[in-house]
Amino acid sequence: MNIKITKQLQLMLIASPQLMRDAELLKQAIKGTFGVEILGLKYPGVNINITDLAAVINEAVLEQYFSKVWQPQTKKYKYSGLSIIDEVNALKPTSVLDLGCGYNEFKGKIDNLVGVDPYNDKADIKSTILDFPGLGGAIRGSVFDVTICLGSINFGSVDKVYAELEHAVKLTKTNGLLYFRVNPGEQHTAPEAKWIEFFEWSNEFIINSLGPLNCSLLELRQEYADRGSRYYFVLRKDK
Repeated sequence: MNIKITKQLQLMLIASPQLMRDAELLKQAIKGTFGVEILGLKYPGVNINITDLAAVINEAVLEQYFSKVWQPQTKKYKYSGLSIIDEVNALKPTSVLDLGCGYNEFKGKIDNLVGVDPYNDKADIKSTILDFPGLGGAIRGSVFDVTICLGSINFGSVDKVYAELEHAVKLTKTNGLLYFRVNPGEQHTAPEAKWIEFFEWSNEFIINSLGPLNCSLLELRQEYADRGSRYYFVLRKDK
């Protein structure tokens, strides 16, 4: 749940209760406030579920930002940038998964890579993390030697973030490696990112997740680019 969007919706409805009975007026208010257009919005004489509506707006905000505004900074990261290419290829992987691949920059550079992203047409497969590889997120065994999640598990509440982290581990073979770049909660400066809720990653959260995930921590660093500080860490799936 995006708390920022939910709170703002609540304020909008308190100030203008008529929005709860006028779908067209509500659409206009959403576009004017959050900068996104919600199609197919119909509330003829029924109560609005704010949580559900906030989730729809949140998804529209993320899609707009990451499909039309966001640009990668891969070359600017010392540890989680282009250096990953040689590091992963040295493992001679038969299968590599890039979750949240964006423009799929590692395609053709890292061997046997599949890029997955919910918003970018450059991805091999357009899907959210939890919905990959389909069937509502169900998996039939762990199939990837290496899983890469650079900036993709950063959005929403702790339960969503942890579910995505756990799913990434499930998709990885035993003794496989997982590479992460995560945000300690720093807001992107573009106006279109105003309503995105960035999860506040911390060393404690990373380290305390290892046991439940059955993983070992191989590397943990802090690094910097134009958008600010990030955590870079590498896990090995133990079982």
